[in-house]
Amino acid sequence: MNPTAQALGWTLIALSLTACARTRARAEAAEPREAFWRMGESMGEVLAQAAPLNSPQTTILTPAQRRELVISLAQQGFSYWEDGVLQRTGPISSGSAAHPTPKGRFRVLTKDPDKVSSRYTNQLGMPAWMPYAIQFHGHYFLHEGWLPGHPDSHGCIRLHEQDARFLFERL
Repeated sequence: MNPTAQALGWTLIALSLTACARTRARAEAAEPREAFWRMGESMGEVLAQAAPLNSPQTTILTPAQRRELVISLAQQGFSYWEDGVLQRTGPISSGSAAHPTPKGRFRVLTKDPDKVSSRYTNQLGMPAWMPYAIQFHGHYFLHEGWLPGHPDSHGCIRLHEQDARFLFERL
């Protein structure tokens, strides 16, 4: 196990989402969605802490009524669940030691399929492109990006293109 993974331990962050009541065409504006990043010591603990579906702010996106995205900083991976059934897993790259990914419970603030960073540049000195970006806290996003196999970002959660697109469409 690398030193960064040891330092992070088994900390998990989860994104719990209950989404819109109606399915809409992509071109139409989406209703607000309630989402949370959750921290726990195990997948079971994270899922046990999930907000009840009868919460007054909860809405439903058919066909799934409950959506969970669990991010493991220690394992540099994610698991996406719908109604308690695992739908997809994959690798991530989270924030480096100098720029850690925030831990805790956060709401999805915005989504942008063609986001360009206003803070960071790429290797060519141009604003960094962050496709399929889902903002969850301040200037932190879940988005498509390069995965070197260890924590390497400025705090964002990077995903493979197919995973980022899948989660962007589901959350």
